[in-house]
Amino acid sequence: MGVRAAGAGAALLLGVVGLSACTNGDSEPSPSPSASSTLTPGITDITDTPGSGENLVGALADATVSTCELGDGSWTVDGTVKNPTKDSVSYRIYVSLLNEAGDTRSLSQVDVDGVGEGAEEEWATTVDLTDEDLTCVLRVERYAAAG
Repeated sequence: MGVRAAGAGAALLLGVVGLSACTNGDSEPSPSPSASSTLTPGITDITDTPGSGENLVGALADATVSTCELGDGSWTVDGTVKNPTKDSVSYRIYVSLLNEAGDTRSLSQVDVDGVGEGAEEEWATTVDLTDEDLTCVLRVERYAAAG
């Protein structure tokens, strides 16, 4: 038992010495460059902060994406929303274009107002971005229709 305790004590002492050798109070850590730090800033084209509306309901299941493609120097993203409720509703759709590293290269807002009970409406956005191999991701918010 004494040998085991001595071995544990020696291991603890080595760990403390090792940690103190790794820290130096005189120097500041310097950031190392990452792949995303070389990207130009992404595009943000929204008028309302996501999640900021009153009485919103997450409604990703109400929306579909028909097109998400790069062509002629811009991305075209479009689809439909279908209202499953018994009331007229409005949608706020946030379209994110993400690269393979998960960096947001674009965030656009599309509003679709006054979608009647059981009705389906088309939505679309175009983003002036030439990055290739992006993925379209939606955030869909549903609200009671105004007025």
